[in-house]
Amino acid sequence: MASIEIENLGFTYPSRETPTLRGITTHLPSGAFVLLTGPTGCGKSTLLRALNGLIPHASAGTLTGTVRLNGQDLATQPLATTCQQAALLFQNPNDQLFCTRVEDEIAFGLENLGFPPEKIKERIAIALKQVGLPDFASREIASLSGGQKQRVALAAVCAMQPHVLLLDEPTSHLDPHGTRDILAIVTKLNKELGITVVLATHRTQEVAPLCDRVWLMDAGQLYLDLPEAEAFQDLAPYQRLGVQVPKTEEASRRVPSTVSRQGAYETTSQNPLLSIRELQFSYPNTDTEAVRSISCAVPRGEVLAIMGANGSGKTTLIHLIAGLLRPAAGEMVLAGKVSDRPKLHQLAGKVGIVFQDPDLLLQAETVRDEVAFGPKNLKFPAQILENRIDGTLARFDLQNLDSEAPYSLSRGQRQRVAVAATFSLHPDLFLLDEPTTGQDAQHLHQLMDELCDEIRRENKTLIFATHDTELTLRYADRVLLLREGTVIFDGAPDAAFANPELLQQASLS
Repeated sequence: MASIEIENLGFTYPSRETPTLRGITTHLPSGAFVLLTGPTGCGKSTLLRALNGLIPHASAGTLTGTVRLNGQDLATQPLATTCQQAALLFQNPNDQLFCTRVEDEIAFGLENLGFPPEKIKERIAIALKQVGLPDFASREIASLSGGQKQRVALAAVCAMQPHVLLLDEPTSHLDPHGTRDILAIVTKLNKELGITVVLATHRTQEVAPLCDRVWLMDAGQLYLDLPEAEAFQDLAPYQRLGVQVPKTEEASRRVPSTVSRQGAYETTSQNPLLSIRELQFSYPNTDTEAVRSISCAVPRGEVLAIMGANGSGKTTLIHLIAGLLRPAAGEMVLAGKVSDRPKLHQLAGKVGIVFQDPDLLLQAETVRDEVAFGPKNLKFPAQILENRIDGTLARFDLQNLDSEAPYSLSRGQRQRVAVAATFSLHPDLFLLDEPTTGQDAQHLHQLMDELCDEIRRENKTLIFATHDTELTLRYADRVLLLREGTVIFDGAPDAAFANPELLQQASLS
């Protein structure tokens, strides 16, 4: 297969004065499995792009040092050649999905390499079975959930049968069962086919038992480069950087809700900010209802988690609440007003949403402009505007990035910018889809602490969709478990997670 040599590697993006990668030197033998971790913005994604030739061939910037794949300098080897040898699965599946149908997406690379039709068909079937989507060949990609898109992107990569597999947060969009399936596939490719694997993630607990080496990055440098058996003997570097270690957090570290769950339920019937009654929705050209007869009431001051498998309806329900989709049946009552789909400008400043893909919200030239965009359009007075912007940047640890272009930041940093931009409006109802994507533990908890503090202090409401049971236990007063578009549980998180049969139905762990 393939060995990798990295010598004094550095890289600086055009918009940055500080290098994103600095003096990285290491060597990987053929067939290695590396866990690459570190805090948000430390350079993990940039390093992966350098390992498959996108840097420098498809990314502007200044490269120093060398990366060699089987002795060949990737800076001088054509990108088309390197991409056949080293495949990269991006953090955001939308960045590498080009076709409208699943089978066309998986066939795309094989067709460009001149594979015969019968061989392409065979590889499509194998790849879809590997990622747990055997009946998805004819599905429209636009109709898939974020987790399902990630599986399709991985299937397209697996079908190419590369020598090196580079994965950037491959499980960030997946439910626990899907995560185990994908990691099992990656492990099989590594152990049975000898494919060299470098997997970047914040979820070290799941990947550490599978790898044989750990790279810990900090500020563009390789802070630790150790065999897995030695990598976690000293936890101080990980704790200093706010990086998860492969050990379950103690229950004593969970932050109890400042609003009693019993109090929240009593309020539900007395003073709901949001009431949903028999809500139904189906996407065009599909026979399955994405949301089926969902009813619930959400009071002011409550933090509500929505959980379930990929494709269970979490994102669809959040988009319905935000007014982005029109329900086929049922109604929503927001702050006492009934509407099947209010005009979006009427919800400005009242309902805020951060999508699973933060890039859908970002459009300003700088982080500061992004945070200021909403309040400016709502005509906040100048002094209030500046105070709001400065306070929001500080709350989400963005003050040192305020002059940066949002798209020059890491995925986790862009997520925080999107949250900050929505938070700056102080909406009554805050909707957050998969807040863990791309976030290290320290910044994730800071983000959720700030949101929950605001919600409870100002008597507002937060609804977030997640696969993370620890996050729900730590922050949510209440959880909705969804399965195939319907609610199978509505109640206290600890009660839900104490029921193994219920967790199995919701594809949680």
